[in-house]
Amino acid sequence: MKNRLLITGGGGFCGTHLADRFLNTWKIILFDNFERDALRFAPHLRANLGIEVMPGNVLDRNALRAAMSEAEAVIHLAAIAGVSNYYERSLTTLQVNILGTFNVLDTAVETGIKRLVYFSTSEIYGPDAENVSETSPPTSGPVSDRRWVYSVSKLAGEHIVHRYGETHGIKVSVVRPFNIYGPRQIGEGAISNFARHLVKGEPLEIYGDGSDVRTWCHIKDLVDAVELILANEQSVGKSFNIGNPKARLTTSELAEMLVKLCGKGNIRKVSTKHSPIRVRAPNIDLARSILGFRPVVDLETGLKDTLEWFQQTQL
Repeated sequence: MKNRLLITGGGGFCGTHLADRFLNTWKIILFDNFERDALRFAPHLRANLGIEVMPGNVLDRNALRAAMSEAEAVIHLAAIAGVSNYYERSLTTLQVNILGTFNVLDTAVETGIKRLVYFSTSEIYGPDAENVSETSPPTSGPVSDRRWVYSVSKLAGEHIVHRYGETHGIKVSVVRPFNIYGPRQIGEGAISNFARHLVKGEPLEIYGDGSDVRTWCHIKDLVDAVELILANEQSVGKSFNIGNPKARLTTSELAEMLVKLCGKGNIRKVSTKHSPIRVRAPNIDLARSILGFRPVVDLETGLKDTLEWFQQTQL
């Protein structure tokens, strides 16, 4: 009989791809409030007898207990994310991401969970994250700027899971994803936003001067990393940068590349009041050395894959 794996936020972009990967090795429970319902674009998952879909919210301890009662491992993805949410739902972001994580860990202790992978964020490195490693100090912007509620809530989550792991004997690992993209990304993100506009024949909007730098990691590479983490005892008690340092572009260069691949499209620059993130580029040496992680999806291949999905979906 297969083990049971609970994925909180399992109905989202990353959660559904993780379900695809682990479908043949685990019985999977997808726990989600479906605020961002990527599962509707993966009907094969809903139809699979090896997957149980459980609606719920991480702020609801009873719902969590029901979902976790038969699980042996947890991937904790559930969170409020997206820049617009940081400004419009800043308090809710803090509540869900911090209190929800406490709820997940308390329930894990109650139900005897022994393995947990927590999704943090590259945003813990602040606005100038150039070649940052896991030992680089976390940083943030001013408290007066709501832009940073997500990053501080995720950093708090890292402390929570590591301390629970040490105290209660849970084998925990943390993923710090750097700009993940791919099919089923229905939330905010430069690539998903650009692809959506291209398909609709709308201009691609670049906020600011377009010089901000990102490195882009395809969802397949992220899923590879999580699979390596779960299979490797040396990953326990560690946080890992997961990204693709070679897929590095300015926002303007990214927009131009997408227009070229699509064969059509216009670009326009618009002003923004949001705090700029000048650079976000990881050092992934730790993941390379401990996990053997190597991103394999080059940017052009990944962008074509993503564009094709948006064209087919007409989202």
